[in-house]
Amino acid sequence: MKGLGAEESSRYLSVLRALRPSCRFYDIHVHPYEIMFDRFSYDSESTVPGVQSLAGKSYTTPSLSQFKFPEIGDVGDDSRSQRLQEISLMLLRKVYGSVGEQVLIDQMNLSAMDKVLLLPVAPDSGDAAHFESRMRWVKQLYGNQERFWIAGSIPAVLSGEEIRPYAGSLQKRYGIKAIKCHPVVSGIDLGTSSRKQWLELMLVACRELKLPLLLHGGRNNPYWGGIRGNFGSLGHLREINFSLSEEPVILAHAGFHRCSIEEIRQEGLPILERMLNTHSNLYVDISGIGFEPLKLVLQSVDGARILFGSDALYAPQWEAVTMTMHALKELGMKLEERFVQYASINPNRIIFKEQEPC
Repeated sequence: MKGLGAEESSRYLSVLRALRPSCRFYDIHVHPYEIMFDRFSYDSESTVPGVQSLAGKSYTTPSLSQFKFPEIGDVGDDSRSQRLQEISLMLLRKVYGSVGEQVLIDQMNLSAMDKVLLLPVAPDSGDAAHFESRMRWVKQLYGNQERFWIAGSIPAVLSGEEIRPYAGSLQKRYGIKAIKCHPVVSGIDLGTSSRKQWLELMLVACRELKLPLLLHGGRNNPYWGGIRGNFGSLGHLREINFSLSEEPVILAHAGFHRCSIEEIRQEGLPILERMLNTHSNLYVDISGIGFEPLKLVLQSVDGARILFGSDALYAPQWEAVTMTMHALKELGMKLEERFVQYASINPNRIIFKEQEPC
């Protein structure tokens, strides 16, 4: 398994810091709280400004360390999914032990990132009011719009006709800049005709409200078990008419979350290529995929269609930055030019639309 030491990571990050006076860097895939199970409650009072922590947890600022590149293990169905969820929750208590503006700003300062798009996700249970309470919490906790933009999400309990009014209300009340759809977490089976139509109505709403859509692509079998982990698979997504929206649609994880390298080579990349050729508004982010899949995506997808995302805090943001830069180096690509394209030029052109980033 490949990895990098702290010194090598530091050298990669120093490249970005040298560019930062003239470039703004963006991360379009950051989660403001633990969205997979969404069961954590944080103390409202904290001794560290801008930080909320789980009971008994103390906050430590992040630092560079040696790390191993993530690899995909067994992605088959697992009847022990409930036990896996329990184990995952224990591990995630450490990863998401603290949240808040200062937690992410510390990550961003270490990673040479200027601005992030936060992705709340509506859970599979609860009504729209339940999710809006989460949105109010996120808006209050991450109010610094110079560093944080917030996306919204559509609860699965809403009918197709309710999507447009609900998304419009999120835009008006919370100033959302995009919509995030996570079929697995929200329980939206895109393999059914009714949910396919539901998502296409979401695309129409995004067009009318001029909101980009970030759509989870891939699966989560080890946590959910059974077919649910495939709700957002490329096999289902290729049947969606993404051209119904003139706004950008970004496939998170390049559509390959927890897919094996063989699946990606043999099935995933041909499907993704056809989708990108069919829909001019379709892009990918490179968050949450292993090192070898990442290299395949960087080799195979037009650089103008790739956006940087880290999937923080599930993975430390600086690790995602350095892994991407190391992949570019191994591929013999122009390191600075490519990373600036993925993390500065493309996200600014496609989502943030601020001043010229470089």
